[in-house]
Amino acid sequence: MAEGSKQLAENGGNRAFLYSSNTSSLAFPFPTFGTMKVYVKAGETLYIGSSAQGIGSGTINLRAPDGNTYTSGTSATVGLITNRSQELAGPQPNAGGYTPYTRLVTAAQAGIWEIDFIAPSNGNDPESNPVAIAANGNWVQPSGQYIAAFDISVRDASNSSFLTGRVFTNIFCGIISAYNGGFNAIMHILTKDGYKYDLDNNGQAGNGFSFFVNNKGFRNAGGTASYLSINSTNTPNVQDPRASDTQTDITDKIFFNAPAADLPATASTPGGGSTWLINPPFIPSISAISFTGNEGSVGKTGTSPLGGTISFTATSNGSYTIAIDIDHNGTFTDAIDRKLTGIANTGPNQVSWDGLDGLGNKVPAGTVSYTANITLLLYSAEVHFPFFDVERNVNGIKLTRTSGANSPDNTVYWDDSQLTISGTPSNPLQNLTGINSLINGHKWGSPTIDPNADIDFGNNKSIDTWSYVTSPPLTATVNFIVQEADLEVVNLTSNSTGGCVGQKVNYTILVKNNGPSDVNGAIFSFTFPNELSGLVVTSTQTAGTASVSAETTSANSYKATLNMTNGATRTFSITGTVTALPTSNDLSVTAAILRPADVTDPDATNPDGAIPSDPLAECNSSPSGNGCNNIKTNTLPLLAAPNAGPDQLVEVNTTATLTANTNGTWTQLGITPAIANINAPASATTTITGLTTIGTYNFVFTNTNGCADTVAVKAITANVSTPNIFTPNGDGKNDVYEIAGITLYPGSQFLVYNRWGNEVYRSENYANTWDGKGLAEGTYFYILNRKEKTGTITTFKGWIYLKR
Repeated sequence: MAEGSKQLAENGGNRAFLYSSNTSSLAFPFPTFGTMKVYVKAGETLYIGSSAQGIGSGTINLRAPDGNTYTSGTSATVGLITNRSQELAGPQPNAGGYTPYTRLVTAAQAGIWEIDFIAPSNGNDPESNPVAIAANGNWVQPSGQYIAAFDISVRDASNSSFLTGRVFTNIFCGIISAYNGGFNAIMHILTKDGYKYDLDNNGQAGNGFSFFVNNKGFRNAGGTASYLSINSTNTPNVQDPRASDTQTDITDKIFFNAPAADLPATASTPGGGSTWLINPPFIPSISAISFTGNEGSVGKTGTSPLGGTISFTATSNGSYTIAIDIDHNGTFTDAIDRKLTGIANTGPNQVSWDGLDGLGNKVPAGTVSYTANITLLLYSAEVHFPFFDVERNVNGIKLTRTSGANSPDNTVYWDDSQLTISGTPSNPLQNLTGINSLINGHKWGSPTIDPNADIDFGNNKSIDTWSYVTSPPLTATVNFIVQEADLEVVNLTSNSTGGCVGQKVNYTILVKNNGPSDVNGAIFSFTFPNELSGLVVTSTQTAGTASVSAETTSANSYKATLNMTNGATRTFSITGTVTALPTSNDLSVTAAILRPADVTDPDATNPDGAIPSDPLAECNSSPSGNGCNNIKTNTLPLLAAPNAGPDQLVEVNTTATLTANTNGTWTQLGITPAIANINAPASATTTITGLTTIGTYNFVFTNTNGCADTVAVKAITANVSTPNIFTPNGDGKNDVYEIAGITLYPGSQFLVYNRWGNEVYRSENYANTWDGKGLAEGTYFYILNRKEKTGTITTFKGWIYLKR
């Protein structure tokens, strides 16, 4: 027995020489050194041969699962297959067989061996291309990068027989050296999900060509199956068959004989990894079904322009239909019900819903859940056959699924509608409903007798044919709530139309949920400038149920979380003190209410998918446009604190002058000790007359914002009152000699003498500070030279008794 080129050539047609090089081309976008793989158990022996052994660089390299490597070297006999008879006979001890290169497999080497069949040359010289021959003819081994014959045979541990169904490859790269020949090999495909196919190449005619089998064919940019053929062979978006499988991208295995029944589920590979072999047939399923609003809420979303995503995980590719029961009547086929359809891919799937019904109208909010019914038609045993640079496939491949439900099945699919038409295209160009490949396989191109006629429909293109088993419908449901609430800042008022630095300002804000949905987690915010400090916030529920939580106050903002039933209102009272005058002289504050995620506010919803965080961005977004009822601003004109000037001491029946720091009006506070005359009440500076009675007159200056300051004018007698006794004994009473009214006469001189006429005290600007320090108790004499406002001097004399 033998496994390799013998099977490729046993059904007639032309011989396909194995391409062995690391040089890529249009026909060989994924080149290998003729790499084949074989599963071997401990104690079994590998028998290997090649028509290139010992010719030029021709040799055979082996990699074992334990990391050891081996080579057949340069022998021109051991491992050399010289002719068709030896290819058919297989390795010795078979009669007439070739002399094999052998390796006994140890316990540590059980698993998958990789074997490279190295060609005589790694070049790309057309002179070294093979001569086209019949599959069953003798060959002349080319001197270049092609191998006419190769074989891997497994001898059982008892050395009594050869075993089959062990050898496979991930990709076959071959050349028949003519465009009018045909490749007739029958290959056996094993899928990871446990299904088997027989592939009859049925005369496909590409001079140099590659093909492999995977679960997606050519992919979209996002990595999902495109179910399309493509116009080029240059860097196609397809899983590299030489690379390891991923969780979602699988390269199926191409066997030369039907896979052996005793293959394990997994086996070790060189480099310390592993690969799959035979698995039980896979049964598709659906899981992880959920609905998430566009802004992240599970089971909830807002009305349009918001919407949501229905998610599910599929274990294989297929198609989905999602129907939403808009009218809540238990059926999903009414005109108003919304239907979403598309391709389901292996792994997580997300289907977007825009919040509209089947008639294109906005689905209303409510407290009753909507139900979405998900129906999946998933594929198992999905296989794709990407063929590269196959100019003609005039008979169409024959594909038969040999395992699984309803087998044998010969249905194939294709879609060549994206290809540029040259030569004879496939007919039909698009087959998405399935055609029996035994009756009308995937055919393209026309027969030719010219071996050099390379121009036809498949030239330099990558053409995909696929098949699968459709599972019985899988169904699941998911429920979700649709929410909408018109949130409003009804008003924002202050206790004043103007204010001043140093003044307290109180704001009253009324917020409301106009419904129709209740809301949980709406954010109320009050923003204010640095010049307003010491904020005190209280709030009360004024209608419905409206609770507040998570209150925080930062340098310029107060925030709270609101839960509000439909129709509820809450009133906030906010007080602060103006500490400085803003640059603009205006104190501007803003109150806003921001919707929670996945609750549509009709005039304040930004459908960008981000969780709402900025009331203004929500307010001014499309489709509602600029402006909304969620934000109110209050601007309070401010002035500096009024200053009526310092208190004054004046003589009765004289004139006082009052000067304030800004515009405003003067008024007298009270009518005692008498009603004075304010001569310019509407000016910053005014004179006051009518101070006819001794006492303190109080005047109020009020600026244009209504802020006030008070100044006192004390009217005293014009006479000098000089007491004859004072008692500087430290009891805090009468400890200094006080001349009433002397401060009205700055520059007045005060002199004190003892009874012998000696001066004991002098002040050139007396201010009621003499305390008799250092003087004995007794009688003293004074002279007061009072300096009048005219500059003249009036002299007063008298005596003082200093009593301790």
